[in-house]
Amino acid sequence: MHTLEPNVVSIWGLISQSMAGMAPTCDVVAFMTAGAAFALVALPLSYLFAFGLMFIEVNTLYHLSKHRGSAGGYYSYVSAGLGPRAALVTALMVIFYQTVSVAGVPVYVAGVFLPALARDYLGIALPGWFWVPMILFFIGVPWVLSVLGIRPTVKTLVFTSSLEIVFLIVASAIIIARAPLHTPLAPFSFASVGVKGVALGMIFAITSFIGVGSHAPLGEESKGVRTQQGRLIGKAAILSLTMVGAALTISAYALTVGWGQAKMASFATSPAPGVTVFLHYLGPVGAIALVVLAVNSALMDDLALMTSTSRVIYAVSRDKLLQTSFAVVNGRRAPARSVTFVAVAATSVAIGAGLALGPSQAFNVLTTAVLFGLVTAHTLMNVSLMRISYRERRATQVVFHMVLPVLAMGLFWYVLYESIIPFAFPLAWAAVIWMTVLVPAIVWSWHAAGRDRMASEAGRHLGTQRSPDAGAGLPPYA
Repeated sequence: MHTLEPNVVSIWGLISQSMAGMAPTCDVVAFMTAGAAFALVALPLSYLFAFGLMFIEVNTLYHLSKHRGSAGGYYSYVSAGLGPRAALVTALMVIFYQTVSVAGVPVYVAGVFLPALARDYLGIALPGWFWVPMILFFIGVPWVLSVLGIRPTVKTLVFTSSLEIVFLIVASAIIIARAPLHTPLAPFSFASVGVKGVALGMIFAITSFIGVGSHAPLGEESKGVRTQQGRLIGKAAILSLTMVGAALTISAYALTVGWGQAKMASFATSPAPGVTVFLHYLGPVGAIALVVLAVNSALMDDLALMTSTSRVIYAVSRDKLLQTSFAVVNGRRAPARSVTFVAVAATSVAIGAGLALGPSQAFNVLTTAVLFGLVTAHTLMNVSLMRISYRERRATQVVFHMVLPVLAMGLFWYVLYESIIPFAFPLAWAAVIWMTVLVPAIVWSWHAAGRDRMASEAGRHLGTQRSPDAGAGLPPYA
């Protein structure tokens, strides 16, 4: 067989893929530490706003995916509304930001988190090069699972994702119950850091949710009749975001009150503050559980994003807009060449950025670059939904198809603006990296997906599986 394996992934499998892409436990030890440097005591507010913003954005994913289940994911959705050129730019941006994310999380865990744990809690000074071979471990293990096919991948994700959510909610509830709460609502106030501080904290909070749509490219492998595949994608996005968003907001609040609201500046400079809080309130068992689940979360995050990205590459290559050899599956019906490409690219980015900037700064720059790519792709998604709604005259859906997409785009770009202005290095390297990828992506899309080259695709949305009736009932490109 030369296609992905159909009718394999259940609704809970889709939810677990999405949750794993958001890596909740890894967020607690990595993104929250980085976000606290800007948001300080308002860290929970940054997460609450990011949760709300992503919930608004999921509205777009929900409505675009209703009638479209494909390996292309966002690529296919934008094709339906804006045509092949915008769809290809979207695909390249998704490949960019998810690959960079696969690189970024291991850089922090291996280069900052684990060395700090070894030094502060075990008295062991790891060699400065320790993080380099660990990058190979954090990317290599997901690569092996990915090439083994979707079945072992989903089984692994279902178990670990469920365990993470339950652990974080229960542990956070215990910490909140035991922590002194003199001013319980202070973490939800702008007073301490202002709007800019909360917005900067949202950079890392939003990137905690980047995997919310990582299950969309599993549309061709999901269970259910073809007309229901897209609907399952939307439902899974809402459910996964709700669970992870609640767990992360509660966890941010627990870490803030557990550490001490007046001492959050020191939280931001501590390499493993989450472990410190868990050790203080939950003892060694709670701290060890957090570390083990954080390491596992980093692995599962890379597994989920590698699975997602490889299928986007597979779908684009199947449409002959990238190297067609990537549109090949192995004996286990996995796009092994696409998976290998993502693994090699992510490894190169991780090691290159870590050597150039140091693991801590590399993580901050890569995370911000991820946000640039995510906002670009999601902007095209929102415009696509608006275009489809206008074309089909869906006046009764003006709130969901027009108002919410505009609101999401405005908030996304505002957070980006606050994150990069004034323009200062090294964080500004994120914008440079983004532009270095975006400009060639636009040029290539204009050339590769021109009307003359796409004439044979009229009536068929890109990213969908080719079949005799593939274009039935679908409007041609605008």
